[in-house]
Amino acid sequence: MSDVLNINITDEQKRFYQENGFLSIARITTDEEIEWLKTIYGKLFEGRTGEEKGFFYDLARPRGHEGRDELPQVLGPDITIPELRESIYYKNAKRLSSQLLAVDEKINVGGHMIYKPAKYGAETPWHQDEAYWNPEVFSNGLSVWMPLDSVTTESGCMQFIPGSHKENVRWHRHINDDPLIHGLMTDDVDSTEAIACPLHPGGATFHHTRTLHYTAPNTTDNPRRAYILVCSGPEKKRDKPAYRPWQDEEREAMKAAEIDVEYL
Repeated sequence: MSDVLNINITDEQKRFYQENGFLSIARITTDEEIEWLKTIYGKLFEGRTGEEKGFFYDLARPRGHEGRDELPQVLGPDITIPELRESIYYKNAKRLSSQLLAVDEKINVGGHMIYKPAKYGAETPWHQDEAYWNPEVFSNGLSVWMPLDSVTTESGCMQFIPGSHKENVRWHRHINDDPLIHGLMTDDVDSTEAIACPLHPGGATFHHTRTLHYTAPNTTDNPRRAYILVCSGPEKKRDKPAYRPWQDEEREAMKAAEIDVEYL
């Protein structure tokens, strides 16, 4: 792909991120690359890529559900399409994340794509990403969230609770209290404090692993396509694992349902 755009994080933006746990920028890639990514996105979701390995599933519905997908996700799209790692977005996300994390060492990058269909795409409830993460380490990362479509509160733009990254991981539960649903949520949040971050295609938000965030249902006539990269620096092992029983509940439910996927 093309060379990286000349985008940098200012000192003021770094201070904002450190204080609030999130940052929104107007541009991280080109319009031309967004069109290329839309083509890839369509192929991955239409082909339900990686479903047999557990890399495609609905975040808002139980494993093996019947009927339409309301919040489908593709994990590791760059595994199927390595060219994604050479994209402007990937390079900029990695470089800018290293600035926000103040990490000069190697940055690890993982990706996933989340789709909210027009008119009925489900909400992504309030949660912290760290609730999903390895409980044996202190996380040292952030997520970069880029829309391929213009996003508003009505279509499911990112919303954040400023400063929530400075607090502990809240108690989480599975959506509908069903451990066969991978999506998590927390009730321990004051949504009146939320700040919404509408964006044009090719803009991006960055958020800390503990920052509470949410996206509303897509009630518009247009799809909401997002490509997320998770960027992490070196992690320190905990003396004992953090207590996150919702992770064990999912593993046990998957085992009981005889559902075997590679990533769990």
